[in-house]
Amino acid sequence: MDPTANDQIAQKDGIVSRRSSDSSLRTNNLSIPPSSPSDSLLNRYNRLLDLYPLKTKMITSALVSAFGSALGSYLSATTAEERLRHRRRNLGSSPSSKSALSKINWIEVFSYSLHSGLIQAPICHYWFEWLSVNGPTSNTASVLVDQVMVQPPLLVLMFICLDIFRANMRRTLDLFRKEGIVSQALAKAGPTVVASWRFWPFAVYFTFKYLKKKHYTVALNLCSVAWTVYLSKTTGAGDVDSR
Repeated sequence: MDPTANDQIAQKDGIVSRRSSDSSLRTNNLSIPPSSPSDSLLNRYNRLLDLYPLKTKMITSALVSAFGSALGSYLSATTAEERLRHRRRNLGSSPSSKSALSKINWIEVFSYSLHSGLIQAPICHYWFEWLSVNGPTSNTASVLVDQVMVQPPLLVLMFICLDIFRANMRRTLDLFRKEGIVSQALAKAGPTVVASWRFWPFAVYFTFKYLKKKHYTVALNLCSVAWTVYLSKTTGAGDVDSR
């Protein structure tokens, strides 16, 4: 047979095979349903768990605890408000209603969120990692070890942390309300900003001019030593004079 004829046959076979493969790809693509948004979000979350397990669990725990605390305080406030309305109706007075945000105890929300994100999630992460490697092979035994040996101390720690967070937040709110922290900060900020313009532009300029980028933060931290000494002297003197 003529070699050119063989080449033509081979080319035709290649075109046919490519067409068949293209058609099979089209049919396969048509047969695969598009992924739903929930599937893509779940895949992204699983990928975050694989790449950043501790950070992902901390953020998730903080958000979930905040939502649960907000929902619980809202339902509790709604129930108490309904009881108060019923009493006032029986007494003949007009009931008052609160907004949804005012029904939520935000100190509780932030307390639970901080505890879950910063304390509970890291402890549970490392504990379950250790338990899966060094714990019992039986799931029932692992649950018993977790519930009997670990959960009671964690609950005690939770109540201690919640009380600390609540006390500090209430104390901070009282300071804001009674001592006028915001107004004092605004009064101090004006002269301090003017003083900072006499120091920081030169420090930042010479840092950018003579140092490498990786040394910027270290150099400016060293410059902040002098700035902190100045702030301590000026603000401390003002506090002593006010006393």
